[in-house]
Amino acid sequence: MAKVILMHEGTIVREYILDKERTTIGRKPDNDIQLDDPTVSGGHAALLLIQNVYIEDLNSTNGVLLNGKKVSKRQLKHGDIVRIGRHELKFVDEKTNSFDSTVVLSPGQVTPAAETDKPHGYVVKVTQGPNQGKIIELARSYTTLGRPGLQVAVIARRGTSYYMMPMGGTGDRAANPRINGEPMSAASVPLTDGDILEVAGDTMCFTAAE
Repeated sequence: MAKVILMHEGTIVREYILDKERTTIGRKPDNDIQLDDPTVSGGHAALLLIQNVYIEDLNSTNGVLLNGKKVSKRQLKHGDIVRIGRHELKFVDEKTNSFDSTVVLSPGQVTPAAETDKPHGYVVKVTQGPNQGKIIELARSYTTLGRPGLQVAVIARRGTSYYMMPMGGTGDRAANPRINGEPMSAASVPLTDGDILEVAGDTMCFTAAE
């Protein structure tokens, strides 16, 4: 099943399952996805489910950006970022990557696992930067890293595997978080033990919990 993750200034707001032929986006309350943003038109855009998923601009005032480029109608691929006003929608195609339901942690926050949601043996250790010395447990479906407005990434847990994806949409790959020194694209990347992550001035190591 396909879905979009709504973000505002790097913070995940909520997710929407795309199970209708047409999902409308706009400022008016009768839209399926309402955006409280004066730069968004009343009926700004629509997500169309026609075998594949498409984003369509409904003759809005300020337009629709797909991965930083203005579009009128375009098919979406897993990991695409749609920007509408001050909001972003990350498209997730669960046929490509099947994620669990979303649980959001604040950037840099360390949250103990619930009794029913034990960690799967991996953590992120901050080795350099403003948060040096912190250990972040990856016990939830989504763990956010970084600082909204500067640079944000998400580590998603799928079973016993972990994936990292940037939350941005500037179109500037060089400004994205890095894994082992390489800037990320819009797509998620599987993590392996010992990977070095760079997000918002922090250098971190993805490693097995002790």
